[in-house]
Amino acid sequence: MAVLPGDSGAIRLRIDPVQREGSGRVLASASLEYRDARDGDWWPLVHLPVVHLHPGSVEALVGGIQDLLRGAAPGFAWQSGDGALGLQLGPGEGHGDLLVVEVGMDLSLFLAESSGVPRREGAEAALFRWPVTRASAVGFGDGLRSETGALAAPERDG
Repeated sequence: MAVLPGDSGAIRLRIDPVQREGSGRVLASASLEYRDARDGDWWPLVHLPVVHLHPGSVEALVGGIQDLLRGAAPGFAWQSGDGALGLQLGPGEGHGDLLVVEVGMDLSLFLAESSGVPRREGAEAALFRWPVTRASAVGFGDGLRSETGALAAPERDG
C-alpha cells in the first residue's frame, strides 16, 4: 500500500495496487482514511473499491512528484485512467515548507456499476485538501512504484 499522510497525522490517502492485467493496466483500490486516536487504527471516510491505473500512470505520478520537489515544475495534476481518482500537489502558501495535496474522488463510476444508474462523470465527486511534508510525498511515490512493480504480470495462455 502507498499512503500520503497529512502533516497532522489525522488523514491520509491510501492506494492499494491489487492486480496487473494483461494490458499492463493495474487494478487498485483507493481510500481517504482518518486515524482514530482512541485505538490508533485507520478507518475509511471514502473508499473506491476499483481504480484503474493505465500503463505509465504510476511513473507519471512519481515523475510529477520528483519534478515538483526539485523545482522543475510549480506543481502537477494526475488522474487515474478511469477518472475516479485525481490529485494535485503543489506548494502550500501559508504552510511554510509544506506541500498541499488536493485529492478528488469521483464516485460516479462506482455508483453506476453498483446501482445500475448511468455514469454522470463529476456529478458525485468529493474534493479533499490537506498539507503534506515533502518526505511524505516522496514516500508515497516510492511506495506506489514499489507496490505496482511487485505485481506479477498475468500468465499468458499459449
